[in-house]
Amino acid sequence: MKEIYKKEAISIMDGILKKTTLSKPGALPHLLFGSQPSAQSLFIKMGKNFENWFKFIINDCGLELLPDGVIKNVIGEESKDVDLVFMDKKLEIIYYRELKSNLELDTEKLPATYKKIKIIEDYYKTQYPGYKIDSSLLTWAVYNKSPLPTKYNSKIKKCESNSVHVTFPEDLFKMINADISGKDYYDFFRELGKKVKEAQSDD
Repeated sequence: MKEIYKKEAISIMDGILKKTTLSKPGALPHLLFGSQPSAQSLFIKMGKNFENWFKFIINDCGLELLPDGVIKNVIGEESKDVDLVFMDKKLEIIYYRELKSNLELDTEKLPATYKKIKIIEDYYKTQYPGYKIDSSLLTWAVYNKSPLPTKYNSKIKKCESNSVHVTFPEDLFKMINADISGKDYYDFFRELGKKVKEAQSDD
């Protein structure tokens, strides 16, 4: 993994930790562990902010990022929040990825997620006629599918049966020619985990 990728991720994590709520007296986490970053607050912020890390890598690999965030009038007057979209002009492909930091989607959220993906895919078909639209749900808490518990298979199959592909960081990195192995990925995120533990303070 390139050193610039590590530096960018560390910078993102430092920013998250500065803004993450600490546990306070009066709650069991504080009683057990003292003042420390709230896990729920931390994970929510990581899920959102690490989209920027993937964008940084894609940009470094020479592909063109397209505007993301809230896109107006995606379907009628309805707006949609687009996580990650980039293009390969040479191959005439638009890549759209809906990022999820885990696949623990309940029975209501999963259909809403793949419905959103299909709506946004159709939107880009109208915006870029002649381009192939390559869309998927990108789950990035694992490097690839191999370590996932079997309970996730049904959720992946459900997405696939609704014409929504589920992809992983390994797929993305191979596609954009980013030299990041599974060992690189897991070792580095463990390093970031150590930064979280270091942010704990005795109260």
